[in-house]
Amino acid sequence: MFDPWFPKKYLLDSDVAIQHLAFAGQDWQIYQLVDGQNLLVVSPTLANKWEQMGLLGLSVWRRVSFGNKEYLFMVSSDKYVLRPTDANLSVADKTEALSFANALRETRKLVPEIPLDNSIYVEQFSRLLPLAETVDNANDSLLLGTWITGGVPVSTKAIRRIQSLTPFLSMSDLKEITQNAGLSVSKMPQETSTDKSNEDKSQQTEARFSLPGATYLEQFFYENVIDIALHPEKYEPLGIPFPSPIVLYGAPGTGKTYAVEQLASFLDWPIFSIDSSSVASPYIHQTSKKISEVFEKAFATAPSIVIIDEMESYLSSREIAQEHKVEEIGEFLRLIPEASNHKVLVVGMTNLLDKIDPAMLRTGRFDHKIEVKMPDEKDIETMLHTALEKLPVEDNLQLGEIISALVGKPRSDVAFIIKEAARLTAFKGKKKISQEELNEALKHRALSYKNDKRSIGFRP
Repeated sequence: MFDPWFPKKYLLDSDVAIQHLAFAGQDWQIYQLVDGQNLLVVSPTLANKWEQMGLLGLSVWRRVSFGNKEYLFMVSSDKYVLRPTDANLSVADKTEALSFANALRETRKLVPEIPLDNSIYVEQFSRLLPLAETVDNANDSLLLGTWITGGVPVSTKAIRRIQSLTPFLSMSDLKEITQNAGLSVSKMPQETSTDKSNEDKSQQTEARFSLPGATYLEQFFYENVIDIALHPEKYEPLGIPFPSPIVLYGAPGTGKTYAVEQLASFLDWPIFSIDSSSVASPYIHQTSKKISEVFEKAFATAPSIVIIDEMESYLSSREIAQEHKVEEIGEFLRLIPEASNHKVLVVGMTNLLDKIDPAMLRTGRFDHKIEVKMPDEKDIETMLHTALEKLPVEDNLQLGEIISALVGKPRSDVAFIIKEAARLTAFKGKKKISQEELNEALKHRALSYKNDKRSIGFRP
């Protein structure tokens, strides 16, 4: 939390009166002015950095001194957007999305390598002004998708998922916005497998779904979901029209949610979640109504996926359930069989399989019940190598100690180690991750466990 540099109603200049602080960071603050316009105030160091990058010249700034400190400021008309890229506010319309895409493209021409996920968007100058030279997994496709959806971290490569979150934008709108940003529009898997052009189908290749460190789950999804979805002509004559509902069960941190998100990203299907934050209600009948509404949305944008998170909360045994819970179970019993007919894949996730109503788990409702386990040594080694292949690293890294330390830990810890090592590398001004940074990252992970028994980290 940052305190305002200037008090309310303060006059920076004869025509600049501050109303309130809107956003703030270490060396910058954005205010709304009394007349409705917006104000960006930065330290001279930050302004000089942007000037050296060629992003914004010093001539656009005005100077002000306050409290023995000097600042630079610019006023932006209220018809232009001025806010940080992580503000998580929905775009107003296609025009606003196109303006952001233009700024991303023009900024990239000047700074092709610097991550822009932590930036200030100045629509008036069509610029994204980076706040830190971070080393992160963020990329421009993810940045654009997150901006368009108002904070949902989804890449423009998953264009169907974005469309389900932005009904005011058509598929052609999203493709235009993506291309305007200088990004390629990915071809949907369905298009790849059903292409009717003159190209010899025998020479066509299909991208392979991958879940590093979870080969058994990768193979299960490929055989029981992906191949059926992409090649219905093989299965429908044999009475298999669409993938059956699935239960993934296992301890927290095994990667159940991450696996389904990767599946949705590969297929480019939108995800709809049923969890306590989306459907829970203190009023009788309201939860059942919200459950039905989630399924209806999924039906309308099919093919799609419905995730029932912590399904034991909704589908516990009716012998011990309260009356309103019995109603919720009945709603699921009605909707789940309908889902496959509407080309909606239902995936239930639970840590407590034995608490779920047996009628719900029987074959015909959830045909597949797959245990997702903590990664073993081989799984961790695969995840580490896969992650490090994407980053600049020193030769001859020794991963044995790190692998051993991560056995029995959540999969998210692998990603934490890699991200922390990358951060330390950047902080030291080095170009490649070395053994030193990996060992330090492991110590930081161990210290975090000592201070907080909960598993906190990032998904791989």
